[in-house]
Amino acid sequence: MKRLFLNYYLFIILLVVLAKFIALPLVEYASSTSFRKQFARYYQELTKGPFFMVSQYLETFPQAEWPERLQELQPQFGYPLRLVKIGSAELNEDQVRRLAAGEIVVSELYDTFWQTLDGSDDVLIMGPFPSPGVGNAVSILGWLIVLVLLGIAVLFWAMPFWRKLTRISKTATEFGEGHFDVRVNVPRHSTLGPLASTFNIMADRIEQLISAQKELMNAVSHELRSPIARLRFGIELLETSDSAEKARFLRGINRDVAEMEQLVAELLDYSRFDSKTFVLTRTTQPVYPWLRQIVDEMRDEVSAELCLECAEASQIASAQFDTALLRRAIGNLVRNAAKYGNGMVRVFLVHKQNGWRIQVDDDGPGIPLEKREQIFEAFSRLDTSRNKSTGGYGLGLAIVKQVVDLHQGVVSVGDSNLGGSCFTITIPG
Repeated sequence: MKRLFLNYYLFIILLVVLAKFIALPLVEYASSTSFRKQFARYYQELTKGPFFMVSQYLETFPQAEWPERLQELQPQFGYPLRLVKIGSAELNEDQVRRLAAGEIVVSELYDTFWQTLDGSDDVLIMGPFPSPGVGNAVSILGWLIVLVLLGIAVLFWAMPFWRKLTRISKTATEFGEGHFDVRVNVPRHSTLGPLASTFNIMADRIEQLISAQKELMNAVSHELRSPIARLRFGIELLETSDSAEKARFLRGINRDVAEMEQLVAELLDYSRFDSKTFVLTRTTQPVYPWLRQIVDEMRDEVSAELCLECAEASQIASAQFDTALLRRAIGNLVRNAAKYGNGMVRVFLVHKQNGWRIQVDDDGPGIPLEKREQIFEAFSRLDTSRNKSTGGYGLGLAIVKQVVDLHQGVVSVGDSNLGGSCFTITIPG
């Protein structure tokens, strides 16, 4: 609190000092230069009366007595009065010329004035006008009051600011100690509101990542437990079985190892796609021939009837995308549609001005509305028809979403005209 107050207070004082000794003198100099004629005319009007009265008084006496008579008048004036010859006056040529023309000459500081007396070469000088004497004291007192008021204002500003800053610091400390549910409670309109909001967004993201990591670890542990148990059981059987049964047990062990390898491969892909440093390898090519090749290759892989539909105008459209990753995503969708459908899968391509869309429809039981967001999460599987008995680890759709997100696209699921689910990938460009 003390450091914050002193830093801000000293910064304000520095600004005041700069304003006092640099900015204000510059402004005064600029204004005096620009308005010098107006200031000179103002002081000429002020001193015109005293000059007239003194000159009228002196002209009633012989010129030789003027200095003596002027000394008699001196006690009535609060500033010096002098008489000098025009040649002795410390004036430049322009000022002498204006004196000779009968003009009142004003000094640079506006504190001394000259005028010639009619019919003579004598110059009457008034000034310099004395300072009031208390100006410096009043100025110092004024600045002290200003500094005190500034200190009070800074203190009133710093106290709530410090309390909010302390609140953010305390929350950050608690968050660092593992309390991931804590958040900063600072009003949005506060100076520290954007900082608190950014911290809360970061905290939400970290909490989600940690929660996802825990869920991932639990899911991986659960998925590996079954094949590991089967491997252990198979090894025990191998030790006690005869040679005729060993081949069957070895095939079972190989299947379990392949299952674990598949799980590890999908986990590695999932982790790789989720990395912020992953970079797409984009190439520009026509979309329809590329998609048709994928569909043709997958007809031999899936047991369902697989067809591709595309409007004629969309068959010549090109786009820039990562062919390998999108092939993986579309392959996952087609396999899911064939696996959970009743024998019919349709792939539909549409190209629009702002991008293109690929739909994969099936004639299966569909996906309940409340589950349509959940299925894109890792290790998420539906009950009944979409359960573990049909195969998979719940990573296929999660990988699809990652691939589409890397392309700044959107993947969604809805109802298909075939009666099942309709997965839609929308890619901009």
